[in-house]
Amino acid sequence: MSLFQISISTSFILLSIGLYSWLTRKNITAKMLFLARSNKVAVILLSISLAWFMFRYVKNLSEADFGNYKLIIGSVAVFIYFGSFVLVKDFLAVRAACILCLFYSREVLDAAWLQDPPGRLVLVSVTYLIISMSLYFGAWPFRFRDFFQWLGLEKTRTSIFAFAIMITGLFLLSASYTL
Repeated sequence: MSLFQISISTSFILLSIGLYSWLTRKNITAKMLFLARSNKVAVILLSISLAWFMFRYVKNLSEADFGNYKLIIGSVAVFIYFGSFVLVKDFLAVRAACILCLFYSREVLDAAWLQDPPGRLVLVSVTYLIISMSLYFGAWPFRFRDFFQWLGLEKTRTSIFAFAIMITGLFLLSASYTL
Protein backbone atom coordinates (compact mmCIF):
# COMPACT_ATOMS: atom_id res chain seq x y z
CA MET A 1 0.00 0.00 0.00
CA SER A 2 1.11 3.53 -0.61
CA LEU A 3 1.63 6.06 2.13
CA PHE A 4 -1.56 7.89 1.15
CA GLN A 5 -3.67 4.71 1.19
CA ILE A 6 -2.37 3.54 4.53
CA SER A 7 -2.80 7.01 6.02
CA ILE A 8 -6.42 7.17 4.84
CA SER A 9 -7.16 3.64 6.10
CA THR A 10 -5.59 4.40 9.49
CA SER A 11 -7.62 7.58 9.82
CA PHE A 12 -10.83 5.72 8.94
CA ILE A 13 -10.01 3.01 11.49
CA LEU A 14 -9.49 5.65 14.18
CA LEU A 15 -12.63 7.53 13.14
CA SER A 16 -14.76 4.39 13.24
CA ILE A 17 -13.38 3.33 16.64
CA GLY A 18 -13.93 6.82 18.02
CA LEU A 19 -17.43 7.11 16.55
CA TYR A 20 -18.43 3.68 17.82
CA SER A 21 -17.04 4.50 21.26
CA TRP A 22 -18.91 7.79 21.32
CA LEU A 23 -22.21 6.27 20.17
CA THR A 24 -22.02 3.45 22.73
CA ARG A 25 -20.31 5.44 25.48
CA LYS A 26 -22.84 4.35 28.10
CA ASN A 27 -21.92 0.68 27.85
CA ILE A 28 -18.55 0.72 26.11
CA THR A 29 -16.85 -0.24 29.36
CA ALA A 30 -18.93 -3.39 29.70
CA LYS A 31 -18.32 -4.28 26.06
CA MET A 32 -14.56 -3.84 26.33
CA LEU A 33 -14.40 -5.83 29.57
CA PHE A 34 -16.35 -8.61 27.86
CA LEU A 35 -14.03 -8.44 24.86
CA ALA A 36 -10.94 -8.66 27.09
CA ARG A 37 -11.90 -12.10 28.43
CA SER A 38 -13.83 -13.51 25.47
CA ASN A 39 -12.47 -16.82 24.21
CA LYS A 40 -14.30 -16.51 20.88
CA VAL A 41 -12.74 -13.12 20.20
CA ALA A 42 -9.37 -14.52 21.24
CA VAL A 43 -9.67 -17.40 18.76
CA ILE A 44 -10.63 -15.03 15.93
CA LEU A 45 -7.95 -12.43 16.63
CA LEU A 46 -5.19 -14.95 17.30
CA SER A 47 -6.10 -16.89 14.12
CA ILE A 48 -5.86 -13.69 12.09
CA SER A 49 -2.52 -12.94 13.76
CA LEU A 50 -1.18 -16.41 12.99
CA ALA A 51 -2.29 -16.20 9.36
CA TRP A 52 -0.78 -12.73 9.00
CA PHE A 53 2.50 -13.92 10.49
CA MET A 54 2.68 -17.06 8.34
CA PHE A 55 1.74 -15.50 5.01
CA ARG A 56 3.31 -12.08 5.39
CA TYR A 57 6.53 -12.87 7.23
CA VAL A 58 7.38 -16.59 7.27
CA LYS A 59 6.43 -17.20 3.64
CA ASN A 60 8.63 -14.32 2.44
CA LEU A 61 11.78 -15.17 4.39
CA SER A 62 14.92 -15.19 2.30
CA GLU A 63 17.92 -17.40 2.96
CA ALA A 64 19.66 -14.50 4.70
CA ASP A 65 16.68 -14.17 7.07
CA PHE A 66 16.56 -17.82 8.19
CA GLY A 67 14.62 -18.79 5.05
CA ASN A 68 16.01 -22.32 5.27
CA TYR A 69 14.13 -22.72 8.55
CA LYS A 70 10.64 -21.69 7.39
CA LEU A 71 9.14 -25.02 8.46
CA ILE A 72 10.65 -24.80 11.93
CA ILE A 73 9.59 -21.15 12.40
CA GLY A 74 6.08 -21.97 11.17
CA SER A 75 5.85 -25.00 13.46
CA VAL A 76 6.93 -22.94 16.46
CA ALA A 77 4.31 -20.30 15.58
CA VAL A 78 1.56 -22.94 15.38
CA PHE A 79 2.76 -24.49 18.66
CA ILE A 80 2.62 -21.05 20.33
CA TYR A 81 -0.87 -20.54 18.87
CA PHE A 82 -2.27 -23.72 20.39
CA GLY A 83 -0.15 -23.49 23.53
CA SER A 84 -1.46 -20.04 24.32
CA PHE A 85 -5.01 -21.37 24.56
CA VAL A 86 -3.86 -23.97 27.07
CA LEU A 87 -1.32 -22.03 29.10
CA VAL A 88 -2.29 -18.35 28.80
CA LYS A 89 -6.08 -18.25 28.88
CA ASP A 90 -6.58 -15.00 30.74
CA PHE A 91 -6.87 -11.81 28.65
CA LEU A 92 -5.81 -13.65 25.51
CA ALA A 93 -8.05 -11.43 23.35
CA VAL A 94 -6.19 -8.34 24.58
CA ARG A 95 -2.86 -9.91 23.73
CA ALA A 96 -4.10 -10.97 20.29
CA ALA A 97 -5.41 -7.46 19.58
CA CYS A 98 -2.00 -6.08 20.57
CA ILE A 99 -0.30 -8.48 18.16
CA LEU A 100 -2.56 -7.29 15.35
CA CYS A 101 -1.86 -3.66 16.22
CA LEU A 102 1.89 -4.35 16.10
CA PHE A 103 1.62 -6.11 12.73
CA TYR A 104 -0.43 -3.23 11.33
CA SER A 105 2.05 -0.72 12.74
CA ARG A 106 4.83 -2.53 10.89
CA GLU A 107 2.93 -2.05 7.63
CA VAL A 108 2.39 1.65 8.38
CA LEU A 109 6.04 2.25 9.20
CA ASP A 110 7.16 0.36 6.10
CA ALA A 111 4.93 2.58 3.95
CA ALA A 112 6.28 5.73 5.61
CA TRP A 113 9.94 4.68 5.37
CA LEU A 114 12.06 7.27 3.53
CA GLN A 115 9.08 9.32 2.39
CA ASP A 116 9.43 13.09 2.08
CA PRO A 117 6.00 14.60 2.87
CA PRO A 118 5.83 16.23 6.30
CA GLY A 119 2.28 14.90 6.76
CA ARG A 120 3.75 11.44 7.32
CA LEU A 121 5.03 12.62 10.71
CA VAL A 122 1.45 12.73 12.02
CA LEU A 123 0.90 9.16 10.84
CA VAL A 124 4.19 7.96 12.30
CA SER A 125 3.52 9.72 15.62
CA VAL A 126 0.10 8.09 15.92
CA THR A 127 1.65 4.76 14.96
CA TYR A 128 4.30 5.00 17.67
CA LEU A 129 1.58 5.80 20.19
CA ILE A 130 -0.27 2.66 19.07
CA ILE A 131 2.94 0.65 19.34
CA SER A 132 3.56 1.92 22.87
CA MET A 133 0.02 1.10 23.96
CA SER A 134 0.20 -2.34 22.30
CA LEU A 135 3.44 -3.20 24.05
CA TYR A 136 2.09 -1.96 27.39
CA PHE A 137 -1.26 -3.76 27.19
CA GLY A 138 0.37 -6.85 25.65
CA ALA A 139 2.78 -7.15 28.57
CA TRP A 140 0.22 -6.29 31.25
CA PRO A 141 -3.24 -7.08 29.82
CA PHE A 142 -4.95 -6.63 33.17
CA ARG A 143 -4.13 -2.91 32.79
CA PHE A 144 -6.53 -2.92 29.83
CA ARG A 145 -9.27 -3.98 32.22
CA ASP A 146 -8.17 -1.42 34.79
CA PHE A 147 -8.13 1.35 32.19
CA PHE A 148 -11.68 0.65 31.01
CA GLN A 149 -12.93 0.29 34.58
CA TRP A 150 -11.41 3.69 35.35
CA LEU A 151 -12.89 5.07 32.15
CA GLY A 152 -16.35 3.85 33.11
CA LEU A 153 -16.35 5.51 36.53
CA GLU A 154 -17.43 8.84 35.01
CA LYS A 155 -19.46 9.39 31.87
CA THR A 156 -17.39 12.35 30.79
CA ARG A 157 -14.20 10.28 30.65
CA THR A 158 -15.68 7.97 28.05
CA SER A 159 -16.91 10.90 25.98
CA ILE A 160 -13.54 12.64 26.14
CA PHE A 161 -11.72 9.41 25.23
CA ALA A 162 -13.99 8.77 22.22
CA PHE A 163 -13.77 12.40 21.15
CA ALA A 164 -9.96 12.32 21.37
CA ILE A 165 -9.82 9.26 19.12
CA MET A 166 -12.16 10.92 16.61
CA ILE A 167 -10.13 14.15 16.62
CA THR A 168 -6.94 12.14 16.06
CA GLY A 169 -8.58 10.36 13.13
CA LEU A 170 -9.80 13.65 11.64
CA PHE A 171 -6.40 15.27 12.10
CA LEU A 172 -4.74 12.30 10.42
CA LEU A 173 -7.30 12.42 7.60
CA SER A 174 -6.57 16.10 6.98
CA ALA A 175 -2.82 15.45 7.14
CA SER A 176 -3.24 12.62 4.63
CA TYR A 177 -4.02 15.08 1.89
CA THR A 178 -0.65 16.76 2.36
CA LEU A 179 1.07 13.51 1.40
